[in-house]
Amino acid sequence: MGDFLYGLTEWLRSTALVDFALNVSEWPFSQWVVSQFWAIPILQMVHIFAIAGSFAAVLMLNLRVFHLAGHATLAETARRYTRVLWWSLGFVILSGVLMLFGDTVRNLINSVFWIKMVMVVIAIVLAIVFANNLGRQYRTTTGDTEVVGGGVKATAILLVILWCAIMFAGRWIAYAPA
Repeated sequence: MGDFLYGLTEWLRSTALVDFALNVSEWPFSQWVVSQFWAIPILQMVHIFAIAGSFAAVLMLNLRVFHLAGHATLAETARRYTRVLWWSLGFVILSGVLMLFGDTVRNLINSVFWIKMVMVVIAIVLAIVFANNLGRQYRTTTGDTEVVGGGVKATAILLVILWCAIMFAGRWIAYAPA
């Protein structure tokens, strides 16, 4: 794995991304973010709380899918937590982009950063499709419980694993060679 990450980082260094990152780090906004001792810690707190909100929304949907929590229907649960998911993802994206200005060069040539970004895009698309499908598909019930297929349950588990991997990668960015 280390050789793969090293090779990916070396390839990133050979692209125009380095020049772009250097230019962005010279922008007035980047200089301002770096000069304010409080900016990055506050953005990190917002980012972490927003990730927690996203993960919590996904967990609540999963708990409902597996009949481990909640009394509302899947459609009602999906409607409730999709709003939390949307708002949280908005703050995740906004705070993440703003944090990028704090250390542009190191982040943009960091292989773990790009792996995390791919996982984030996949997780966002999968989470939104998952939540929207829960709201549409499972309006009918059989007896007292709604029937949930194996594919939905597999997607629910995949989402939790993916969000955990994203959180791990986010922490790993600081320790990856850049």
